[in-house]
Amino acid sequence: MPSGPRARTRAPDRPRSSPPTSPPARLRHPTETLGEDPHAHIVCRVCGRIQGLELSELDRHLLTELAALTPDGWSVERIAYSLAGACRRCREGPSVA
Repeated sequence: MPSGPRARTRAPDRPRSSPPTSPPARLRHPTETLGEDPHAHIVCRVCGRIQGLELSELDRHLLTELAALTPDGWSVERIAYSLAGACRRCREGPSVA
């Protein structure tokens, strides 16, 4: 074994933990606890108008997979994707008669 300032030391052996008997909560698929399908909407930041957005099956799948990334200790009960912006009426301003 080499010696001197560049010598590498081996990390002490650590006891190996036994494999978990069930997967951690964050690895369970979130749809097991969802009360409703994922949905999306857009909200006007000026007037507060809310409009639902139509999601494809792929969109719903991707939102569900995103929910699976929750940190340990969290559960997902609902998936609501929200966009914020300005509706056409607020962007165009009052109409001139």
